[in-house]
Amino acid sequence: MTARTPNRTHGAPQAAKDIATRAVIPFVLLTFGITWGLMALMIFESDLMESLFGEFGVTHPIYILAVWSPAVVAFTLVLRHAGIGGLRRFLGRLSLRGVAPAWWALAFLALPLVKILSAILNGTPFNELLVLQPFAEVLLVTAFMLVLGPVEEFGWRGLMLPLLQRVLAPVWAGLIVGFAWAIWHIPAFFLGGTPHTAWALAPFVIGVTAVGVVMAVVYNRTGGNLLLPIVIHWQLNVAFWPEAQPWENYLNVALAVALVWMYRDTMFGRLRAETTVVPP
Repeated sequence: MTARTPNRTHGAPQAAKDIATRAVIPFVLLTFGITWGLMALMIFESDLMESLFGEFGVTHPIYILAVWSPAVVAFTLVLRHAGIGGLRRFLGRLSLRGVAPAWWALAFLALPLVKILSAILNGTPFNELLVLQPFAEVLLVTAFMLVLGPVEEFGWRGLMLPLLQRVLAPVWAGLIVGFAWAIWHIPAFFLGGTPHTAWALAPFVIGVTAVGVVMAVVYNRTGGNLLLPIVIHWQLNVAFWPEAQPWENYLNVALAVALVWMYRDTMFGRLRAETTVVPP
């Protein structure tokens, strides 16, 4: 799986209008502060939140804002450091260019297969390995999921990962971002109306951390492309796939290990790391 790398810096000095490495600190603090603060209100002041904004669910505006906080913070930091022009260049990384077909196969074939195989290991009957009924509802949920969780990627992979890769090899940066991404979800495990309440926390943290490493491989092998991480994130939430917890976490670890080994020349050195947040 190779690709052109239009945004690759290979350790070169950062462009004058790019974001400073130290911006990773306010990104993490603000992202966790906004999400955990809003989630705390929904957990401990649920009656007040429902009276103000309606009955709670994943379409609740406060929940959506909590989920989008990594992107909101990333956009704010990009605007502050690089202005409107910088934000346009940042969004320009949502591109089909530089992505080899094999990476799309990973997103659209390999990850669904991980879901289905995990469901089989969970004991799911073969006639339930695709969720097709009620079709209109499943399709609507799948479409909604494209604009919910995947929006996070503007923060996690769009900003935090390249900033950390300025000082760490991609494998370690991917692990750190993946772990931060995983524990950022913890309040959802205590919030009624989310799927997280039915899952075990420890396997989830392991699995999401592993996906963070997978994302780091993809990000660095596609020249810092952001469209592919968004699609991968979406595939994790597509409603057509069966319930795959907890096995999908362990299979995602295996996938991460395999990809890191295949691309160890990229993942264990900083010279080929993608470190640009705002392209010149």
